[in-house]
Amino acid sequence: MAEPITIQLTFTTPLNGTGDIALERNNLTVTNGRLYTATVPSGSRLNPDLFSLVSAGSVKSVAISASTHCPTDVARVYVGSTVRTEIDLRGRHQTVTFGPGEQLAFVTHGPTTVTLVVNELSEAEHAARVEPVIAFPSRIRLSRSDGSGFAPGGVLTPALTWNETARMFTADVSTNGSIPLEVLDPRESRFAGLTTRVRLSGFDGEFASVGRTDAVNGETHFVAQVAVGQWSPPFQLSHDDLLALETPALRAGCTSCVADIELLPGREAAVVVSTAAASAGSTVAAGTVPRSAWIDRSVNAAGATPREDGWLLWTHAITGNPNAAGNKGFHGTGAGNKGILSTSYADELPLGDLQSLVIRYASLTAGNDSALNTPYVNLVIDFAGDGSQIQIGVMSINSNANLNLLTQATVGTANEHEYTLTWVGNRIQVVNELAGVTPVEDEGAGWLNKVYAFGDILAQYPSTRIVRAFPADNGLPAGLVMPGLSLVIGDSNYQRYSKVLVRTVEVNGA
Repeated sequence: MAEPITIQLTFTTPLNGTGDIALERNNLTVTNGRLYTATVPSGSRLNPDLFSLVSAGSVKSVAISASTHCPTDVARVYVGSTVRTEIDLRGRHQTVTFGPGEQLAFVTHGPTTVTLVVNELSEAEHAARVEPVIAFPSRIRLSRSDGSGFAPGGVLTPALTWNETARMFTADVSTNGSIPLEVLDPRESRFAGLTTRVRLSGFDGEFASVGRTDAVNGETHFVAQVAVGQWSPPFQLSHDDLLALETPALRAGCTSCVADIELLPGREAAVVVSTAAASAGSTVAAGTVPRSAWIDRSVNAAGATPREDGWLLWTHAITGNPNAAGNKGFHGTGAGNKGILSTSYADELPLGDLQSLVIRYASLTAGNDSALNTPYVNLVIDFAGDGSQIQIGVMSINSNANLNLLTQATVGTANEHEYTLTWVGNRIQVVNELAGVTPVEDEGAGWLNKVYAFGDILAQYPSTRIVRAFPADNGLPAGLVMPGLSLVIGDSNYQRYSKVLVRTVEVNGA
């Protein structure tokens, strides 16, 4: 490899990546024969001969850096009008190979000085070349000072301004909406998707929600509730997702409700799944459900809130919001309270592939009445497999003992009030009973007194699967799409105080 050439180009205006740089070799100032400097009058693209300093037909290794820390300032290698690769320019050298027929373009938010260290490569050097990828997180701060909190309805496109001192983007917002990823990260490389986490503060309450809104149908899926001032767990955004934020209104004494958003390098760890004993073409979700995969779907005076040691599931001993629109009312006529903790971890799982559930929890209610403070399980089940027959499957320890669903064991001593609920597949209750299937246990009139065997269900409904859907069930929230698996305490007519700490939930074994 020959001794490198260094080129320093000073740009006095923002760059948009278009137009050839209006300089020739004789416009450059030369120092010690290897350093070339110039102020660029116009343009932001370099041709492959780099001002005739190297051969247009050679392959170059170009280390690039700039006097900027803005995460959207990038260098792009173009083949015609197509971006071949992209690197950011944040204060350190990153290296690209740059060959015949290609152009090097710069896109920046403002003035900057770009440094290029250029080496022409031999065939062997080019073949051995490995370009490291280095990525740092970037930060965005949104402030809302109009007295309202953040809400996901609609689309919000804040005008981000780069703060050079704070080295983050900032914006003041005054409207609701989910934020498109291309607003948060306009780089070409956003099409790979990215991982984000969010911290929310300044709102009147203890908890806020974060998640993603689907660009196709506008449906919002919250992935976590976070305490005021705490970072959410990292979660993945695809290239066309929108970031969803939801908080209560501005807290008295605060000047603004603030969302700090970090865009992180790398991707969220994939959930490990097993295909053991799976039906043809299906995958068994196997393992412990991640804490970040749970969301609150509680009804009326109840809720689910995250803690360091699990999820707190609770109900109040008061009348809730009796079915008022927008207040977590029941789809039916109940005035009671239900704490509902839901996850999409088992969505699309064929019913026959659900083999076991293990739920570890602690009863925190005074008196520790386990009959009233034991979670039961709701499954949203599509029996027809085409969305035409959605019903709720139930697993409960409080049913008739002959029905043999959940079993409970004490963990440690009884005074610790720590329990493990276990269900091993093949039996389930079905709300409003199941047409065409004879119960394997029938203890009397009403669906609560009947249990169905999986084999009998699948003989009549072979396409049965767990789904995410709006089940139109009288005991579930009005107008909310429900994830496939939920833990529930309380009842449609239940107005007593209860509190349960859900520690872990394991699906189909570890």
